[in-house]
Amino acid sequence: MNNLDKDYWSSIFNLRFLGYILLILSFIDVVNIFIPFQFTNPVWEFQMIGALVEHAPLPLIGSMLVFFGEINYRRQVEIYLLNFISWAALLAGILFLLLLPLGINNTWRIDNQNRAQIINHSSQQITQMQQIKKVLSKATTNQDINQIIKSLNPQENTPELKNPQEVKSQLLSQIWQLEKNTNNQSHVVQNNTHKELIRNSIKWNLGAFICSFAFISIWRVTHWAR
Repeated sequence: MNNLDKDYWSSIFNLRFLGYILLILSFIDVVNIFIPFQFTNPVWEFQMIGALVEHAPLPLIGSMLVFFGEINYRRQVEIYLLNFISWAALLAGILFLLLLPLGINNTWRIDNQNRAQIINHSSQQITQMQQIKKVLSKATTNQDINQIIKSLNPQENTPELKNPQEVKSQLLSQIWQLEKNTNNQSHVVQNNTHKELIRNSIKWNLGAFICSFAFISIWRVTHWAR
């Protein structure tokens, strides 16, 4: 082997070594993603899919590097290791493919869950406003109005109002406007949350499909290692 060949294969050995390092780091990342386990939790499962897709380039690059140069200048122990990595690539490809229905189902579940939480939160706020409005509407005398205003600010020493009826009208108008703003804000939050969820769902589910194709392709082209 001349010096040129030595330099060439030295570079290949370095690439293979780097590939093994990347695969080890990938394994650590995957373990970290799955701990702590929270299966049946749609949010955790959805984020887990996203994390796996986001970290997929590392094992893909590592796999390509360790298979670089094919069977040339390999020890028998390394051939066994490459056999395992080749089958592991197929397993990873199948698992990524199986993540697709899970990702789609969790998108639907999280969307319903988010909508219910937002509606429940806004409903509680509106209910409180309606209760205050109901109490205010029943207050007819100046004394009743002053007592209600004081009850709304129990930690402050609210002075007696000079024009309680006018303040009552202003408060009722403000509460009505708050109800309207709360409803509008609820719709805006629902739309923004829905759009963000769908964007991530498309990105991660499409990414899972591409990762599945990539890992299965690695398994197919490394038939020489099996």
